[in-house]
Amino acid sequence: MDGTEREALFEHVLVDDVPLPDAPLARVIGQLRFGTLSVLASGDDAAQAFVKELSESYPFIEQGLEQTLLFTPGQPIQQAEVGKVWRLRSADRQSVVALTNGALTLETEAYTGRTNFCGELVRLAGILQSVTRVPSYNRIAVRYTNRLAGAATLTQLTKLVQPEFLGLVGAPMGSGTQLSYALSQSLLSFEGAAKLLVQFGLLPEDGTFDPTLPPIGEQNYVLDLDSYEEFPDPRQALRGEADAVSKAAIACAERAHTLFRWAVTEEFLTHFGGKP
Repeated sequence: MDGTEREALFEHVLVDDVPLPDAPLARVIGQLRFGTLSVLASGDDAAQAFVKELSESYPFIEQGLEQTLLFTPGQPIQQAEVGKVWRLRSADRQSVVALTNGALTLETEAYTGRTNFCGELVRLAGILQSVTRVPSYNRIAVRYTNRLAGAATLTQLTKLVQPEFLGLVGAPMGSGTQLSYALSQSLLSFEGAAKLLVQFGLLPEDGTFDPTLPPIGEQNYVLDLDSYEEFPDPRQALRGEADAVSKAAIACAERAHTLFRWAVTEEFLTHFGGKP
């Protein structure tokens, strides 16, 4: 339902997916963060064992150094320490697994639904636990970056996206005035450790709001949903077992999906090949 008929945001959490064959997903990222592990700091054996276990599904490897960037809502980007990173790529190069001494990340451009994606993240976590005995995680996140581009889509943007997620996009402009850039950011907090960082707006040609997201050569609209749970108290950290990771990952994905469905219209779903 659109407009005033819509129920309150997060009145209910939506579980059922509407498959979108032409979904405008630029990427989906799942990440588990953990404290620095002695087994990874003492040498490369554990990391190499992790790589070996994934050699069939992720046959290509890149190893190097990576500088971590910390993103905090409303704060400047902070640089953390430089450390080793093992980056594994799938045979079709559409999916990447990255391991550092502090984070396990899965990124894909070939998303086939949250069940499969969260299942793969859980599988990776299980392999990591088997070689490092990581006891718990202090953060879990599932992030969706939607990017709408092309004149045929952008000219219909006000019909595809709800007004709350448009800002000045679609507002009448005087002669000689053009909206070149508009980006909004909101942070939603839920009971417990869950949060949802929402970023949306219109980007110019070759523009980006995130250094990890490559720009494209045309104007585009982005809807970025970073759903996560943080556990600063080690006594309340997310357990490393598969069932705990699975439950948390699915919950993150469902919160992002609920906001996504609230942000877009039924016409959006049909525009990208769905059958609402």
